[in-house]
Amino acid sequence: MDLASFIPVYFASKNVYLVTAFLCWQTDEVLKLWRESQSLGVRLRVVSDWQQIPELPAYDTHREGIVFGVGCPESELVLEKASVNRAFNLRYSWLFIEHSLFNTSTIKAVLGDYDILPDADTVWTSSDLSVDVYRVKQGQPLLVSELAIYRKMTRVELDATWRRMPTAVARRKDLHNVYLKAATIISQPQHFKGWSDLNNRAIDTFPKLTYPLLMLAAEDLHFRYNLKQVDLYGEEHNGSFDGLAGLLQRGQLEVGVTSMFMRSDRWRVLHFCSETVELRLPTMFRENQHIEKGAFLFRQPAQSAVANVFVLPFSRGVWAAAAAVFAGAGALLALLAAAARAARLPDPAASHLATLDCLTFVIGSMCQQGSDLSPRLWSLRLVMFFTLLASLFAFTSYSAKVVAILQSPSNALQTIDDLTNSPMTLGVQETTYKKVYFAESRSAATRRLYRRKLRPLGERAYLSAAAGVERLRTGLFAFQVEQGSGYDIISKTFTEHEKCGLKEIQAFKLPMVAVPIRRHSGYRDLLASRLRWQRETGMTARARCTWLAAAPRCAGGGAGFASVGLHDVLPALQALLIGFTLAALLLPFEALLHAMRRH
Repeated sequence: MDLASFIPVYFASKNVYLVTAFLCWQTDEVLKLWRESQSLGVRLRVVSDWQQIPELPAYDTHREGIVFGVGCPESELVLEKASVNRAFNLRYSWLFIEHSLFNTSTIKAVLGDYDILPDADTVWTSSDLSVDVYRVKQGQPLLVSELAIYRKMTRVELDATWRRMPTAVARRKDLHNVYLKAATIISQPQHFKGWSDLNNRAIDTFPKLTYPLLMLAAEDLHFRYNLKQVDLYGEEHNGSFDGLAGLLQRGQLEVGVTSMFMRSDRWRVLHFCSETVELRLPTMFRENQHIEKGAFLFRQPAQSAVANVFVLPFSRGVWAAAAAVFAGAGALLALLAAAARAARLPDPAASHLATLDCLTFVIGSMCQQGSDLSPRLWSLRLVMFFTLLASLFAFTSYSAKVVAILQSPSNALQTIDDLTNSPMTLGVQETTYKKVYFAESRSAATRRLYRRKLRPLGERAYLSAAAGVERLRTGLFAFQVEQGSGYDIISKTFTEHEKCGLKEIQAFKLPMVAVPIRRHSGYRDLLASRLRWQRETGMTARARCTWLAAAPRCAGGGAGFASVGLHDVLPALQALLIGFTLAALLLPFEALLHAMRRH
């Protein structure tokens, strides 16, 4: 099989159907190559003017093949541009064509010091041999390994060869102990006591979680880290990042030994090789259901904090029925008393049961107060007895319901708007993204919450995990906190009853966290493959369980009695104060009316 037939078959066997040819062949040879490519459905683009090389972006929506003729004039222009653009990666399948016998010195002379890193798909084919070519690091010598590929192979034979052959990632797992520049985050060095210190999991959780995973990946791939320490993840300032993201943006690092949020602004200056943990906050009361991380954690307030507990025991229908019963009892009592007076029946109490006196009796009965009147007529006695009996039943049910309401939290806060309109104070854990996700949220409710509850507080709204969780335990306070930090403190400081009262309301969705790596790094796929293997074998889950505390369980259903404070009975005190005020205001008018009557 000649080269014009072999080239389309080679790329078709790799499922690459767009090929750019940098060849210095005769016209009839190029036409033959084009016809063979058309027969296999491979689109061929032949570059004739090597001074105007097409763009070779490192990443795009599809794979491409590039066939390159060794020995063509000005060929170094193509290789130089491909190296600068990092086009030697898995997106491009490179096939170098050499007409002579295989010679290692020729490969070294042509490929020189170009960045053909471990993610490259580069094959050099001579008349007698085909080899895989890459280098473990810039400045290191080229590594050449023989491939069982020959120019006379058919499509079927090539397909079978690719199926038998390990992938490029599997073939290049040995990086020969090279050093890769890396950095990790230690935001509070004064509290750092080692990568395995579990005493304070709330500090630098993600670096501590990611460190053993990347150390294992380095051992697996046989390389080492030239590790440095920084204290910031990185924020953007006029297009330039500081902290770890800034070092990766400027190419001073190869990989970050931590996990960072995969934000769109960071994607412009760095890449991510693999997600580590999924930030989901388990709901403690609904099994097998989850909400996204970014929720406010709070203790559902008591009913007395959001409503008047003295009007909650009965529904509107029950209140209306009770009012109708007692109003009917008062009217019946007044009617019977009037009838007794009209018939001149011998009952002194009947003469005192005027309409206002009957109203006073009914109100006293509702409040479990007796009466100084003792009618002789059985008709009046029966009305008063059954009125008091009905009041007893109603008051017993009412009192029991009031006690139950005082002992149980409310369900008043279910949405972000409920939280915004509630008397609760809000706080957010002090992190690098503390303001960003509220400001960028597309939810109108979340933006309203930020404007009304958080922005007026200024920097006082942002607290440490320990301070925020303590306020969460002791007062009407909602706190947006990282899962690992918050749950670890909650499990140590909350009582069982307090744990059972925890609720969450989602404020915004956070992106995934992943290991950051230099943009267009040649080690992205290698590290991603090994981190994915760690996730599949359970090592990532083990690290998650170690560093991210699980949601505290509600043992025993949270049984126990909550103490009742002054704020719980405040409506009763307010009613008493209103009564005192009205009495004080009516007293002068009554005195004036009495004086006018005397005159």
